[in-house]
Amino acid sequence: MELADKVRAAKHIFIIGNGGSYANAMHICNDLLGCGLRAFCLDPSTLTAFANDYGYETAFARWIHICAEKGDLLIALSGSGKSKNILNAIKEAEEKGITVHRVFGREQGLDMQDAEEAQIALGHELMRCLRDRQLRVGVGEEGME
Repeated sequence: MELADKVRAAKHIFIIGNGGSYANAMHICNDLLGCGLRAFCLDPSTLTAFANDYGYETAFARWIHICAEKGDLLIALSGSGKSKNILNAIKEAEEKGITVHRVFGREQGLDMQDAEEAQIALGHELMRCLRDRQLRVGVGEEGME
């Protein structure tokens, strides 16, 4: 699985999304943390503070600019693939030389509900792939349930 290879190679994993995709980003982040990986999802208070102070379209890009570095991975979840805040974060990541993995429903011809279900399915498949390859950092088998 291409994403598993990217996750395995990353120093840190940043995951972003809006609405249901944001909830999916938090879900996938928690699963990766459970594997002992350094995964991050922007917390709501920081997201809304950045949005209030700098504009919602740049909130994720600002976070990536401040926190991410070469060798990290950005996983961008979007049902439509059109959200400016997601696209701006991808642009920022690419400019910094950060690996980007997009999960956009529109690119797969999916409607919003199917796109969000596909994001979670991908997250669960990623976990299965990581578990099968025994990628754990200081976590016993019980950490993979």
